[in-house]
Amino acid sequence: MRPAQARFVIGCRMRELREVAGVPLSRAAAESGWDKGHLSRVERGHTKPSRELIEWYDASFGAGQALVNQLIELDAAVRAGRDMSQRDLRRHVQPVLLGGSVPIDHHPEDRAELVGESVPDGTRVCRDQSFDKTWEVRNSGERPWRNRWLTRQGAAGAPGWLRSPVRERLPDAEPGHIVTVAMTLQAPSQVGASTAYFKITDEAGRLYYPGLESPPMYCTIFTVYEL
Repeated sequence: MRPAQARFVIGCRMRELREVAGVPLSRAAAESGWDKGHLSRVERGHTKPSRELIEWYDASFGAGQALVNQLIELDAAVRAGRDMSQRDLRRHVQPVLLGGSVPIDHHPEDRAELVGESVPDGTRVCRDQSFDKTWEVRNSGERPWRNRWLTRQGAAGAPGWLRSPVRERLPDAEPGHIVTVAMTLQAPSQVGASTAYFKITDEAGRLYYPGLESPPMYCTIFTVYEL
C-alpha cells in the first residue's frame, strides 16, 4: 500500500465516523481546536492525520481505539509495500509504476469492481467469534484474470485487530465475469469497531490496482460482549 492510499482510506473512515455522529465539519473544528481546512484535507486524504487527531476522533465519535488501530495497521501496510518495492528493485523486477512495483501482467486498462458482499459494515459480532465474509468482484476490464489473490494490507493476526488469513485465492475470470472470494475472519477480543483491508495482488503481493481510483475492499465489524 502506498502512503497516498493509506491517507485516503483513513480519511474516509474519519469522515464516516463524523457524519454518522451527525457532527458538521465546522463544529468538529471548533471543538477539536484543529483548523476546519486541515480537517477537510485530512478527511479527503490530502494530509496524513496526526496521532492526536486520530485519538480525538476516536474519543469524540465513540470508536474506542478503532481509528488508532487502523492507522497502525495502515502504516504497517505502507512499510510492507515499501519493503516489497525495494526488494523488487534489487532483483530488477519490472515493470515499475509510480515508484513502486506492479505485477508482470499489469495493464492500465485492467479493472475490478466490487458488486456485492456479505457481512455488511457495522455487523455486530461477539468477541473472538469466527465468521465468513464474501466479496463478489466483477472483471470490468478487458484483460483476463489469472492467479490473483485478495491480500491483507497490514498485519493479519496482531492482537486487538480483526484477524484474517494473509490472503485468499481469487478465482480466474474472463472480462465481464463475476467471481466470489470467501474468507474466514475472527473478531478481536476487545469491544469496539475494527476494520481489515484487502487488495487484489499477484502471488508475490504486488498490487494490480495501486492508485487511489481503486480503494481496498474491507470488512468493518463492531465487536460486542454478547448478542
